[in-house]
Amino acid sequence: MRFIIYKEPTAKGRPRVAMRGKHPSIYTPKETKQAERLFKEEAKKYAPTKPLEGPLVVYLDFYKLKPKSYAKNVVYWTKKPDIDNMAKLVLDAMNKIFFIDDSQVVELNITKQYGDIEKIVINVDVVADVKD
Repeated sequence: MRFIIYKEPTAKGRPRVAMRGKHPSIYTPKETKQAERLFKEEAKKYAPTKPLEGPLVVYLDFYKLKPKSYAKNVVYWTKKPDIDNMAKLVLDAMNKIFFIDDSQVVELNITKQYGDIEKIVINVDVVADVKD
């Protein structure tokens, strides 16, 4: 299954801690919740009728517009946000919609590069759980 979400790639923010009286309370930042919600809304258009089962291989390609000051031959985006945090947001947003749980992902291939348009290309493959 392959699909493209045309939006700026965003990283999942770290959980925050706030004190509620004498007790710490952990919460997800508002920006992260909103980014996950927006991704999920777009991605649902491509969702299978029921979540995929079994081991999965996921390919994520994140594209961002290249700054005009960069040379034409620069391909890879080496600035923030971190690639693992962008993948975390996408996989968490796909949970229970595309697969039962992101623990099913047994292989994850991620790229972060410049392109003509900001987008996230997602490819999810079910792999056999049998060794020949």
